[in-house]
Amino acid sequence: MTAHHNNLEIEVKLAGENLDGFRHAGFALHLVEARHFEDNRLLDAEDRGLFQQGAALRVRSVNGKGVLTYKGVAQDSATAILKVREELESPVDDPERVLAILARLGFRQSFRYQKYRTVYHLTHNNRAITVTFDETPIGNFIEIEGDEVGVLDTMQAAGFSATDIIRESYPELQAKRCKERGLPIEDLLFSP
Repeated sequence: MTAHHNNLEIEVKLAGENLDGFRHAGFALHLVEARHFEDNRLLDAEDRGLFQQGAALRVRSVNGKGVLTYKGVAQDSATAILKVREELESPVDDPERVLAILARLGFRQSFRYQKYRTVYHLTHNNRAITVTFDETPIGNFIEIEGDEVGVLDTMQAAGFSATDIIRESYPELQAKRCKERGLPIEDLLFSP
């Protein structure tokens, strides 16, 4: 689960092979969650209403436990380059049972994606920042989350600029990748 301010998720996503930029900037990265495998399933109604409005309903499974998450439509932030959206999360003991309940309510899996995730915490200018390193089948990504000023200051101190920011979600990145290859959208899964 991520750090939030009044149920708002404020973050940037960046492509990055490792976290060397943070270490070179002198940040002390404190491990919060060791590298672990995540299996994420996005759900939507048959009319794909959530997707069409830019919202998401997700069930994430990690080691038999999970998290149910609703992500609202991205808002314009004061800086316009950050992704700011409502995020409501709750832990679940049985992700498969939650998927079955949601299916009974008319929600079906619309997209599935997998990743290995490692989560760190750092403090920059007295601001709490979460740095997440994601390894996906289409490359490695870094997410920086906190308040708007802290996110931007941390990003810049680690050697990134506004042009490095990736606004798309993992499903959007995969959809773009499949379209470029002339393929229908496929789930984003590691090969067996």
